[in-house]
Amino acid sequence: MSKKQSMTHEHPEESFWERIKEKKIGVVSLPIYLVFAIIIFIAMYTETIPIDMMGGFGIIMVLGWLLGAIGDAIPGLNKFGGSTILSMIVPAVLVLFNLLPQNSLAAVEMLMSEANFLDLYVFALVAGSILGMNRNVLVQGFARMVLPMMIGLVLALLLPSLVGWALGLGFKNTLFYIVTPTMAGGIGGGVLPLGLGYSAITGMDYGELIAILAPASILANFFSIAGAAMLNRLGDKQPTLTGEGTLVRSGTGLDLNEDSEKMNLPLSYELLGIGLFLLVTLYIGGTFFEDIIGLPAAVIVIFTATALKYFQVLPGEVEMGAKHLNSFISTNFTAPLMVGLGIIYLTLEDVLAMLSWQYLLVILSVVLTLGATGYVVSRFVNMYPVEASILSLNQSAMGGTGNVAVLSTANRQEMMPFAQVATRIGGAITISLMIMMMRIFG
Repeated sequence: MSKKQSMTHEHPEESFWERIKEKKIGVVSLPIYLVFAIIIFIAMYTETIPIDMMGGFGIIMVLGWLLGAIGDAIPGLNKFGGSTILSMIVPAVLVLFNLLPQNSLAAVEMLMSEANFLDLYVFALVAGSILGMNRNVLVQGFARMVLPMMIGLVLALLLPSLVGWALGLGFKNTLFYIVTPTMAGGIGGGVLPLGLGYSAITGMDYGELIAILAPASILANFFSIAGAAMLNRLGDKQPTLTGEGTLVRSGTGLDLNEDSEKMNLPLSYELLGIGLFLLVTLYIGGTFFEDIIGLPAAVIVIFTATALKYFQVLPGEVEMGAKHLNSFISTNFTAPLMVGLGIIYLTLEDVLAMLSWQYLLVILSVVLTLGATGYVVSRFVNMYPVEASILSLNQSAMGGTGNVAVLSTANRQEMMPFAQVATRIGGAITISLMIMMMRIFG
C-alpha cells in the first residue's frame, strides 16, 4: 500500500470533510451555506422574515444558489440551462401548491416589484455589456441585427398563423390571440398594452383579454429558453458556429484592439463604485425621458450607452466600472433573480389552463421560425449563427425577464443590449402593427 493510500485510510473523516468543504453552493462552501440557510428557512417558516429588501434577498439567494447548484449537477439537464430552469420552475411550483408562506411571498414581492431588483439586474447588464464591448463590434452588431429581426417578425407572424389555420384554430384567431402576444415583448410592456388596444377595438373586457393573451407569452418564453439551451449545446459541439457571446464575425476593417488598453484595468472596489454611480445615473435619466420621448427607459439607456461608447465620451475607469459591476451582478444574482421571477411572474395556473397540443404547436412554431430565421440570415450579415439565432429567440422572450432567462441559459449575458432591442423594439413594432391590423380586419 502506498503512503498516500495509507494516509487516506488512517484519516477517512478528514478526507471526507475536505471534500465537503470544497463543495460550493453559489459562491460559498457547503458548510457555510447550510448554516446561513438554516437561519433563513427558520425565519421563512416561522413567518418572521422582514418584508423588505434584506428579507427578499435572503429568500431568493438561499433558494437560487441551491437550485442553481442542483441544476448544474444534474447530468444532461446541466447542458440545457438546468440552473436557470430549476431556479425559475421550482419556486413557481412551490407557489402553485402554497408551499411558501405569505410573509415570504410579500418579501420577494417587495424586492422584485417595489424595489425593482429586476431593473437593477437588467440595467447593469445592459450598461456593462455595451460599455465593456469593443466599440466596432457594438456598432456593427446593432446595424446587422435589423435584417434578421424584421424578416423573423414577418415570418413568425404569418407561418404559425397558417399552422393554426391548418389545425382548425382559425387564421385570424391564431394571428391576433396566440401568435401576436408571443412577440409583444412580455407581459407588462407587451400583453397589457396589446390587450388595451384590442379591448378598445373589439369591446371585449380587458381582464378577459389579458387572461387569453398572457399564457401565450409565458409559454413562448419557455420554448425560447429551451431553444437557447439547445443552441448553446450546438455551439459547444460546433465551435465554428459560435462567437461565444460575440455577435459579429471579425474581419477586414474590424479593429478589435482599438480600445483594449483602457479596458484592461484590474478589478477594484473603486471601480465597482464608479460603475454603480454610472448605472443609477443612466437609470434615472432613462426614466426621466421615458414619458417625454415615448420609449421605454431600457431602450433610452441602450441608445445613450451606445452613444457614449461610440463617441468615446467616458474615461476608461468608468467603462471598466460598468463592466465589472455587470460581472459581479451576473455572477452572484442570476439564479436568485430567476427565483424571484418564478415566484412573482410565472403563473402556472394560467399556463396549465390554456394547454392543448394545437396551442402548443402554434407557439412552438413561432419560436422555431424566429430561431431558424436568425440562423439562416446570419450568413448574409456576417454574424455567428448560434448568437444570431439566440438573439432572434429574444423576440419571443417575456420582456426583460425573458431576456435574462434566455441569455443565462445560453451563458451569453453579454448579449443583453442586443436582446433588449430585439424584445423592446420588436415588441413595440409588433403591438403597433397588430393593433392597426385588428382595427382593419378584426
